Amino acid sequence: MYILYKNNSFCISDAASDGAVCELLAPVCIENNSETVIPLSEANGNVAIYKNEENEVKLTVEKVSDTLFYLRRTWKNTAKTARTLRLSQRVRPIFEVGRYLIPCVSINGNEFGAGFEPKGLERDGKRWVFGYDRAAIPACTLTENSDFACALFASAEDALSLESSCSIYKDEQGSFVQELSHPVAELPITYSSRDKYAEGYESFLTLAPDETLELGAYLSVSKPRWENYGICDVLDSALELYGNNDNINCPTHKQLWDRSITFAKSLVSDHKGNKGFIIGFLPDGNGGFSYRGDTCFELAWCGQNVLFSRMLIEDYIRFGHKDSLDTALEILDTRAAICTAKSGLLAAQLRDFENLDGAAADTCNMGYGAYEFVRTYLTLKNIGIDKPAYFDAARGFCDFFCENYSEIYGFGKKWRLDGTCLDEGGTIGGFVIPALIKVYEVTKEEKYLALAERSMKFYMERDLDKFVSTAGALDTCCVDKETSFPFIVSGILLYENTKNELYLEYAKKAAYYFTSWMFHYDPIYAEDSEIREYGVTVKGMTSVSAQHHHLDMYAGIVEPYLRRLAKITGDTLWKIRADMMWRAVTQYIGDGELEIHNVVRPIGSQNEALFHCRWGFGDGKRGQLNDWLVAWPCAFRLSVLAEEEF
Repeated sequence: MYILYKNNSFCISDAASDGAVCELLAPVCIENNSETVIPLSEANGNVAIYKNEENEVKLTVEKVSDTLFYLRRTWKNTAKTARTLRLSQRVRPIFEVGRYLIPCVSINGNEFGAGFEPKGLERDGKRWVFGYDRAAIPACTLTENSDFACALFASAEDALSLESSCSIYKDEQGSFVQELSHPVAELPITYSSRDKYAEGYESFLTLAPDETLELGAYLSVSKPRWENYGICDVLDSALELYGNNDNINCPTHKQLWDRSITFAKSLVSDHKGNKGFIIGFLPDGNGGFSYRGDTCFELAWCGQNVLFSRMLIEDYIRFGHKDSLDTALEILDTRAAICTAKSGLLAAQLRDFENLDGAAADTCNMGYGAYEFVRTYLTLKNIGIDKPAYFDAARGFCDFFCENYSEIYGFGKKWRLDGTCLDEGGTIGGFVIPALIKVYEVTKEEKYLALAERSMKFYMERDLDKFVSTAGALDTCCVDKETSFPFIVSGILLYENTKNELYLEYAKKAAYYFTSWMFHYDPIYAEDSEIREYGVTVKGMTSVSAQHHHLDMYAGIVEPYLRRLAKITGDTLWKIRADMMWRAVTQYIGDGELEIHNVVRPIGSQNEALFHCRWGFGDGKRGQLNDWLVAWPCAFRLSVLAEEEF
């Protein structure tokens, strides 16, 4: 059967035509290490029957909307003996494919990056097969060009339909084929940890003679919202298909605030007489936790020293805690005074104050740190405290890039603080743009706005317009999700400052890209998994990168901007996503009693990684939590609460 595009809607036909978008291929039985195609026996309207001596498959295609079809497969074992097998449904796009996507796993083959994450369509001549639980939409594959997008993905109506695998490959004629198979397999090997692999994994269904099973799936056929953004309709549909996560009982805003401020203050430490927020805690082996190292006081990224300081100032404003204000000012005074290089660049680490010119810093730390310096300066000004040094630190940073912006590589990734660019790669330079805009809003000097607009256009056209962002997850060098965040922020800020609709479009593109990494469903886990033990809901969390296949709480920092996007556009789906993200990132936060791995977690703490698929510890066990109580989830959580009245 063929899916056709006619009169701006889609229909089903038993023959290809000029409007054909994709072809539903005959089902395949994978048994005894061989694949058997079940031939077509008869077709009538939206129903096709496939038969051979051992199989009978009824495929029914039901139209859900103008872009979405529900596929129901009823599979019967007509052999005289029980059989152990895997079942496969395949779709072949009729159009010329320009790009392909497996959300959270492969963006057009993960062409960018020096790591050893899965790349391309195959490994050692065998096609990649990935478990459903690696993808933000279960077992989702998508092919597209500027006119059409074809996505095939699993239903979550029951465990049998959900527990599946996916693959994209080219057939003997060189045409792309998208495959959804049941049950789970990961072949030819399993990506089990960063740049590491384990043996492949394969499971099977057993059917007794005359036994029948039903499998549900979805096929989306649409015109991309923008070129390379064929996933948009799938993401919108998924919110209804899989539902939200309103079963999570969040603590109150006041409870979360108090616990988070407690954790923030527990991170305050000293480096050679200079106060700052340490990066986080690890188990000490004696039933407690201790600081990870004693020199990592990071400006932004994982440490968030400026953002944490602004949150302590908010704590003073809201609840009158003078010690919070005093701590914040001491930390910020130090950073502005001793961690700003002559060039204007900002030290990422507090320890670098002893060798500023020789130290190096990345544009993520510097850019977001500068953005928060301006926001902190304005927050203090509103309560009658003038700290021009904070604004000057951000302005000096922006002045450096007004003189050193490259039309070839933008703001680059890594700089020695004497002004020498050490690494030009990646989308990460986008973190500079929000700082430029905030400095413009204070000074009204056009040079800052002009550079923000020019650089925004550069990164969008080079990267985000191609549905890719890279190199912002600083412990990897690959396709990732967090590097898209500054473009959501910058698109909104530029739109608010210029009313240019192009920037609102940029913000929506970056937001769709980011939410393509958000899990829209809950995978199924064993009874003894830690996800089940601690009652964790995966839905609403975000996968990290193509190199790091685990979930984290990064959605926390994006949540307020999706709410702003909903308000500006009137599109309530952005608010639904924001709500899902918030509920997800407020799970298993230390309350003084929460015990994980036989250790009571510090109040306000939250571990960084949840290993939701066969990746992480290398033993293949799914659904585990780590014990790295890093600073940034708490800082991001506070930044959301600071936007709310409570």
